[in-house]
Amino acid sequence: MSKEKLRPIVLAGGSGKRLWPLSTKERPKQFIPFFGGYSLFDLTLQRLNKANLYKNPIIVTSEDYLDFIEDSISRTGIEPEKIILEPYSKNTFPAITMAVMIAMLKNEEENFIVTPSDHFIYRNKEFHKSCAIARDNLAKDGLTLLGVQPENASSEFGYIKATNLDEKINSVDEFIEKPDIEKAKEIFKQKNILWNAGIFIFRGLWFKKTCMDIDRKNFDAISTLIPNKYPKSPHFSPDRKKFKIISELQFDKGFVEKNRSNYVTILDAGWSDLGSWMALSNLQKDLTHEMTLFPDSSVYYREERPWGYFETLMETESSKVKLLSVLPNHKLSLQKHQYRSETWYVVRGEAKVTKGNERFSLLSGDSIVIRQNEEHRLENTSNETLEIIEIQTGTYFGEDDIIRIKDSYGRADLH
Repeated sequence: MSKEKLRPIVLAGGSGKRLWPLSTKERPKQFIPFFGGYSLFDLTLQRLNKANLYKNPIIVTSEDYLDFIEDSISRTGIEPEKIILEPYSKNTFPAITMAVMIAMLKNEEENFIVTPSDHFIYRNKEFHKSCAIARDNLAKDGLTLLGVQPENASSEFGYIKATNLDEKINSVDEFIEKPDIEKAKEIFKQKNILWNAGIFIFRGLWFKKTCMDIDRKNFDAISTLIPNKYPKSPHFSPDRKKFKIISELQFDKGFVEKNRSNYVTILDAGWSDLGSWMALSNLQKDLTHEMTLFPDSSVYYREERPWGYFETLMETESSKVKLLSVLPNHKLSLQKHQYRSETWYVVRGEAKVTKGNERFSLLSGDSIVIRQNEEHRLENTSNETLEIIEIQTGTYFGEDDIIRIKDSYGRADLH
């Protein structure tokens, strides 16, 4: 049983756009300040700042995101061991392998935890317990994953099939790539099934040897990027020409699925990958104001309206995100805005939208853009509550930038 501290490798180079229009290649979701001014990346650093379990993290990111990383370090006060700046995106296998090899220049006996920076976990104590269980399994040669018990038949995640889930640590029988929805329904009915959270714990020496056994060609190519001595600079940038010819490869496909000694322990810590606006809405329902998720009450608040209520989830100088909950058979005013545009994303229910002279019916997963000064109205004509994520972009987001033209509640002349 090992009580060594784990060296976190934080993956922060992804450019996911699933939370469009806020999440873009220029500013992916891990750097968006959703949570009281804190980003998912901030929360990841804070979660790993537990002195008796983790060492200072190694961050792997794109060279384009260095400013976001340094802003986060300043905001959280958490200093990384090293920041590795990739000139190109080559997916997770080269990123993880490069980080491991650089760390082992300083300490060949290093043990690692690899984690994404764009997932959300709100029960940190439970996260630490799962990581400690996985850390204590390091005496065995192999890789331990954290798996989440599925809440539904989702096609958004890969699946882990374990031999059983009776013990703290269980052997993995099979990995199942993200299935279509019909296959997901079949998988969901099976026993010993978990979502793959993309969090891995392993010994560096074992990983290095196994890499050479599984894929010597790619391992040797990545080895050409590693200096002879541990870099003194807080930043490390691999040679651009050498890095450009490195094969693009997922860690799961290139290593995990080929490895013959995989284990899994259950992560029951309020995990979400926040891969969609619906996931953000679901998360919002699970949380309360008392939690540290929204430490600044001026950022997060709820306001009742005659048609239901809205909750402000995030606000920056250039954008604002709200959750709108519209009661059955209610509607907002016919209105327009002078200083902002809006994107509506339907989370639940069916929305009837007036946009200029046109009428639209939107179902869950549909979206529509409302331009600045464009007359619009949102209606719920069904017998179920309608939920909308509203993303505002512009120069001013005050409630007094609502010019009401028609209103069912006598507010046409009010803000």
